[in-house]
Amino acid sequence: LLNKHGIKMWWAAGVNKTAVAELSVASMIFAIRKVHAFSSILRAGQWKGPVGFGNDLRGKTVGIHGCGHIGQEVVKLLQPFGVKLIVCDRVPMDYFFKQYNVESVSADELWARSDVLAIHLSKNSSTIGMYTADVLDKMKPGALLVNLARGNLVDEQALKERLESGRIAGAVFDVFAVEPANGNPLIDLPNMFAFPHIGATTREAWESMLRSGMYGVEKAYEAQPGIYPFD
Repeated sequence: LLNKHGIKMWWAAGVNKTAVAELSVASMIFAIRKVHAFSSILRAGQWKGPVGFGNDLRGKTVGIHGCGHIGQEVVKLLQPFGVKLIVCDRVPMDYFFKQYNVESVSADELWARSDVLAIHLSKNSSTIGMYTADVLDKMKPGALLVNLARGNLVDEQALKERLESGRIAGAVFDVFAVEPANGNPLIDLPNMFAFPHIGATTREAWESMLRSGMYGVEKAYEAQPGIYPFD
């Protein structure tokens, strides 16, 4: 419709990358330490309870599926944590990978080796429904799955079954196939840590998005490919 009327749409990639990347790293730590489960026990009037031990993030293999603006920021934030970083992305980034000591791997290798797997893929025809039951079964037994990307990338029913069985130890989701996700049975699982799509909801991220939009209104007709991308 916008094209029909000759109106350019402003789009600036990576404006909220810091907010989402910080939440991604925090999610990894919270999930591997079972913070959500311990918090639920305390809220129920108990102390510690039967949750058992969490684990350190240090020393683990962290896989990142999708290394765009947010994925790259996650790589940078994880540098002090002493993890082994493996990444699957369709775009070769040899210089970036070398700079941050990242190993580029295939999707199958990513699934098989990751102790913690963070999805930071775009939502498109090639990624919708990617994480099927078969793919979830390719993941390392006892792995943690973090999805702060988009809903509909993961088969939620298949994930629920594997969380209940312990095949996948835990998951953190900020996005769901249907939102609002109230009533989604995943949310009630003790090893699911769920947020209501808050990845970019920081004051700093919203200010950046607002300023980007205002700048776009002013500059959108100054077509400078690579600087002012239009979509």
